Amino acid sequence: MIGYLANGVDIWALPIPIIILITAFIYPLVGKKNYYCTNICPCGSLQELVGKVNKWYRWRMSTEVVQALNRFREILWALLLMLMLLDITFKWMDYEVFSAIIIQSASWIVLTLGIVFLLFSFFVPRPYCCFLCSTGTLFKIAQNSKF
Repeated sequence: MIGYLANGVDIWALPIPIIILITAFIYPLVGKKNYYCTNICPCGSLQELVGKVNKWYRWRMSTEVVQALNRFREILWALLLMLMLLDITFKWMDYEVFSAIIIQSASWIVLTLGIVFLLFSFFVPRPYCCFLCSTGTLFKIAQNSKF
C-alpha cells in the first residue's frame, strides 16, 4: 500500500493486488478464514510448511498467554499505524520479517528474525503470523468487524 501511495498504481500489474485483496477480505466471508495467510503469503506459507514437519511435540500455551500475545499484537499494530499516520516514522518497515523472503535485499537482522520465527514454527503454529504480523492483524480486525 505504501508503494502505491508513493509511486502510483501500475495499471498492468493491478490484477495481482486485486486478487490478493479478494482472497484476503472476501474469502473469510465465505468461510475460508486465514486463506491468504496460509496459502498466498510467502511468510505464512513457509511457517505452515515448517509446522507440518513436527507432528510429535507442540508447545502448549495457556489461554491467558495467547490472549496476552493477541493483545500485544493489536497494541503494536495500533502504535505502528499511529506512527505512520502522524508521519513520525516508516523505519519499522525495514525490519518486517516478510522482507526476508527476498534474501538479496534483506538485512542480516531481518534474516535472523525470519530464521528465529521459522524455528519457532516447529513448535507453535505460524508464530509470526499469529502474534506479530501487522497485515494479519488488519485482516483479523476486518474479519471480526460487523458490517
